[in-house]
Amino acid sequence: MDLPDAPHGNMGLLRNFDSPEFGSWEKIGSGGFGQVYKVRHVQWKTWLAIKCPPCLHMDDKERAELLAEARKMEAAKFRYILPVYGICEDPQGLVMEYMETGSLETLLADEPLPWELRFRIIHETAVGMNFLHCMSPPLLHLDLKPANILLDAHYHVKISDFGLARWNGLSRADDISRDGFCGTIAYLPPERIIEKDRVSDTKHDVYSFSIVIWGVLTQKKPYQGENNILQIMVKVVKGVRPDLGCVPRSRPQACTGFLGLMQRCWATSPGARPTFQEITSEAEDLCSKPQEEPKIPNPESELASCNKFLPDKVKDNRPVRPKSAMLPEKDCSLSELLSQVDSGISRSFDRVKEEGGHCKEDTCKRLSGISSVDSAFSSQDSISLSFERESTCESTETHKRKLCDAIRTNDTARLMKILQPQDVDLQLEGGGGLLHHAVALANEEALKFLLLNNADPNLADGRGSTPLHLATEKHLKPLAELLLNRRCTNVNAKDEDQHTALHCAAQNGDEAVARLLLERGAALNETDGQGRTPTYVACQHGQENVVRVLLSRGADVHVRGREHWTALHLAAWQGHLGISKLLVKQAGADVDGQTADGRTPLHLASQRGQYRVARILIELGADIHVAADGGNAPLHVAALTGHTSTSRLLVKHGADLRGRNAQGRTALHLAAQRGHLATVKMLMEEGADPRGEDKALRTPCHLASEGGHGEVVKELLSVCPDGAGLSDHQGLTPLHLALQGGYTDVITLLLPEGEALALAPGPVVRQDSVELVEETPGPAVRRDPGAEVEERPVAPVPVVRRDSGEVVEERPGPVVRRESGEVVEERPGPVVRRDSVEEMPATPPPTESPRKTQAAKPLLRKVVILKLTEHDRKETSPDTTVHRWSTEL
Repeated sequence: MDLPDAPHGNMGLLRNFDSPEFGSWEKIGSGGFGQVYKVRHVQWKTWLAIKCPPCLHMDDKERAELLAEARKMEAAKFRYILPVYGICEDPQGLVMEYMETGSLETLLADEPLPWELRFRIIHETAVGMNFLHCMSPPLLHLDLKPANILLDAHYHVKISDFGLARWNGLSRADDISRDGFCGTIAYLPPERIIEKDRVSDTKHDVYSFSIVIWGVLTQKKPYQGENNILQIMVKVVKGVRPDLGCVPRSRPQACTGFLGLMQRCWATSPGARPTFQEITSEAEDLCSKPQEEPKIPNPESELASCNKFLPDKVKDNRPVRPKSAMLPEKDCSLSELLSQVDSGISRSFDRVKEEGGHCKEDTCKRLSGISSVDSAFSSQDSISLSFERESTCESTETHKRKLCDAIRTNDTARLMKILQPQDVDLQLEGGGGLLHHAVALANEEALKFLLLNNADPNLADGRGSTPLHLATEKHLKPLAELLLNRRCTNVNAKDEDQHTALHCAAQNGDEAVARLLLERGAALNETDGQGRTPTYVACQHGQENVVRVLLSRGADVHVRGREHWTALHLAAWQGHLGISKLLVKQAGADVDGQTADGRTPLHLASQRGQYRVARILIELGADIHVAADGGNAPLHVAALTGHTSTSRLLVKHGADLRGRNAQGRTALHLAAQRGHLATVKMLMEEGADPRGEDKALRTPCHLASEGGHGEVVKELLSVCPDGAGLSDHQGLTPLHLALQGGYTDVITLLLPEGEALALAPGPVVRQDSVELVEETPGPAVRRDPGAEVEERPVAPVPVVRRDSGEVVEERPGPVVRRESGEVVEERPGPVVRRDSVEEMPATPPPTESPRKTQAAKPLLRKVVILKLTEHDRKETSPDTTVHRWSTEL
């Protein structure tokens, strides 16, 4: 029932407060309605809110209006109506319950809400308005909007500001300011705009509720782009409503039902709008549907599904369910309840439901359920927790599993029921929390709700990663944005490798997330455990788009990481041409900066054969003569690695072909040593000296022969035929080095062809897998193991035998020694020693190594021995020479 205005001083259940009863005054809001203060009651030890009108000094009429408004709120005690306790005398104001979350308007602007919470807010608002309209006579709010819907600490609705139109100037057509129009005129029905003197009815609140639905679903303000009052009024009168396109396309299926309900509520004709009993029943039904996966609807099907809710199609085809929202239908039940509350009598709401017979048994457990008169009407119970705990003895692990299952199955409704304040930072297996779990599963709705319940966004898992690290690694920008919306989120938090989220974005090439992080204050030049900045990491992984973003924000390209590498060194090493250009063109870029081992970016590009990067570095001023550790210039490095095109580029731009490193070697030496034939040819074509000697007096031919590079030796001899006879500081010729390695093809190239043919037949050195065995031209008789071997007698010749490093000079004799210890008598001739009882074939078998073949001609073996013997006799005694060479071989 609506209580008439009481005479001055008749406060009913309300009480007068004096300002000394309150402490810790804190201003938390202001506007056309006045100011709102957060205060602490000294005796009650609790926080309250005092809303003071714009005028600090009120006359009797204004105070009477304030008292009348307070009495209306006190009469409408309900779970979703803001409790009022009384009036403060000085300053004048309403003393109300303090709402921790604040207004819905602020929440919609600041926090992305999960869909389940949006639906719950719509449902609870409808339940609260239905209660007001069920009073006898109905109590009309006439100023329903998000700014007048408050939320407690657990995001439950409290409708406030009854009859404050004259304070904020938003509900009287003859007293509307520009600000008031932008806020409240958008919520006025068209009939109120057309007819100023029209007597408002319940359908006024229904229209306002439809605009509230739109604001909750879109989290935007209606007609936000319009600043002209008349234009908005014309739009409303002509039937233009807020844009449906602002509703997110990715949404649950239940959202379509709320859109249809909204369109019915904002119908131009008041008679076509549903009542709040119908609205509450439908909203309850939509909220009780199982959670479905968000989907992107087809615009055509969306339009068709919304059109079916229009009034002309609903009246005949869509019956209204008789399901009541919260209260019985009997006219007397509500008045009885109110009178009982006034007299201090509490009565079970279950008993009232039995008398009314309209509420189902499970009403108390639904999203907006009320279990008793105490919970429905008591201001203390209105902020009580309503968590669903199936067992008080349930273990922590079981509860963790339920929470994780709710997140995994996208069951946000269940998560909202079972989550307790102390659960938000529970540590799961692996060290992470529920936020990590929600991000890992890309569950945006669960993440929103956890953040709304003050989950710690800086909680680290076992690897030191925060949820922001995880969202960045998975390219989940919407989730990263949700986390960064929390002021307490540390955007520069580091994991166990000292990586920040910006390092992760740079590595992944996620430009959108990188921009987001930079906008929220991410440190540009923060280094990780290896001294790498985000720019360094982006260059390493070739993420040019991120490099551009970082450079545009002023990233320092001179920061040195491990071994003094800079971002330019990495870009050159990896061959990232675009990034190299960007870095070199930066102001103050050091194109010749050296690493710890003295290499410049040009060295690194030359070593990897990054031709295009080397070219741009040279064009932009890189010094091609800088020597790294070991005295190697870029040309040395390119020749050593066989990158012919890069070597030619360096020579073309003036690289010194005769330049020597610390060992005295030129680029030709290094190319010949590694057997890079194409590079050797190019260098000699450009004028490299094939007779040049290093500090050990070795020519390129020495190095090529030592490595067994026959094609390179052939090319060098074609330009420098006398190179085969040159000796190093040890007196070794290329032939010695080739024989030392057993490279038969190189030996063949180094021996003079005429000299080889002129030599007489003689004993042959046979190279086996273990030893050199002397053979003679002619047939050999092979017998069974242990039998004699008959050979033709020949003149004695010194023999070089490789047998465990022993040098043995053998002459004709009667005995053949075997390792088995058996002595066999033979005819005079050379002695043959074998490693086993296996007979040697007449034709030497091929070996496994292609360079150490056993298929060489016997004549060649004899020539090699004679050639070496002749050379050694000129310098030292025969015994010393033979011993030295056999040992090296």
